[in-house]
Amino acid sequence: MKLPADDTTLASWSKLLGLTDEQTASTLAEIEKTLRRGYEYRPDELRDATFDQLISDMDQDEAALMFLISGLRQAGYPNAAYDIEVRGILATLNSLQHTG
Repeated sequence: MKLPADDTTLASWSKLLGLTDEQTASTLAEIEKTLRRGYEYRPDELRDATFDQLISDMDQDEAALMFLISGLRQAGYPNAAYDIEVRGILATLNSLQHTG
């Protein structure tokens, strides 16, 4: 799986979170697992798309948020990861209310 971020960006994100190489690898594996779980339950209109096709449409900001949340868990800050995850969900719901 290839996130929409180059190796330099991923290394910077890892450094900011203080992750080891092993923690970075675990973070990326957790992100892929989460995305593949979502892929399994994709809507019927997306059934013809491959996993790689759908991931290629991912925005870099979405990837950064997923890396931050997973990376914080790997770094030993599950409460901070949870807080950011909840804020992300609320921001998405607010955005949907304003566009609907």
